[in-house]
Amino acid sequence: MKLVVKIGGQALEDPGVRRQVARQIVQLRRAGHHVVVVHGGGKWLTQTLTRLGIATEFHQGLRVTDAATRDVALMVLAGIVNKQLVAELEAQGQRALGICGGDAGLVLARKLLVRSDGRAKDLGFVGRPRKVATAVLEMAFRRGLVPVVASLALGPRREYFNINADDLAAALAVALKADRLFYLTDSGGVWDAERQQLPVVKRAEIGRLIRKGIVRDGMIPKLRSCARTLRHEVGEIDILSASSPRGLLQALESRKIVGTRIVRGA
Repeated sequence: MKLVVKIGGQALEDPGVRRQVARQIVQLRRAGHHVVVVHGGGKWLTQTLTRLGIATEFHQGLRVTDAATRDVALMVLAGIVNKQLVAELEAQGQRALGICGGDAGLVLARKLLVRSDGRAKDLGFVGRPRKVATAVLEMAFRRGLVPVVASLALGPRREYFNINADDLAAALAVALKADRLFYLTDSGGVWDAERQQLPVVKRAEIGRLIRKGIVRDGMIPKLRSCARTLRHEVGEIDILSASSPRGLLQALESRKIVGTRIVRGA
């Protein structure tokens, strides 16, 4: 199978959680699956911006990114966060290739404008994937490598854009015609207003969950990305806890729902 695994939260910040996620990815690779890892690094980026005296602003769960913020994102995401993940996989005996969307023409992005109060809001150097060329990923698969992709891509003038990592993972999954897409998060799934975890969410329900405020903040772009992705050939999407020692393996191997599964259907 072709699998795309987007990791965030504790899987990036906690060395112990990062290690157990890497172990699961290595097991998937040894079982013969082709795995692509996608990551952001929002908390690392915010902390670095704070130390540099650069303000952080979010709009609809997306980071407003001026030129200074974009340059720090390049340093943090494509640098320390990416290379930590590569090092963890290598420590588990799995060769890995650390790249970002700007490498080898992997992802070209368009500028993202969001609607706010009836008007388009400019978020700065924030993009959405427009075109994906999977050649570098296929090359990595042939050589037994796990590609680790930081959420940055090149725009039409070949300037770097900050890309929401959920959107990047979805775009890669669609381009690869991946069998499964996994989001490893701190929340471990989608929760309703009564703080009950929803085991299954149908694509048609996503708009209502957002409109009624049942899901908020960073879950909004994640679920919107899921809705777009399921219109294509990706099989299923699971939102799982990053801290579950075998959650990724259980979701794939036993078909057990261990978080929230996003499926097609009315």
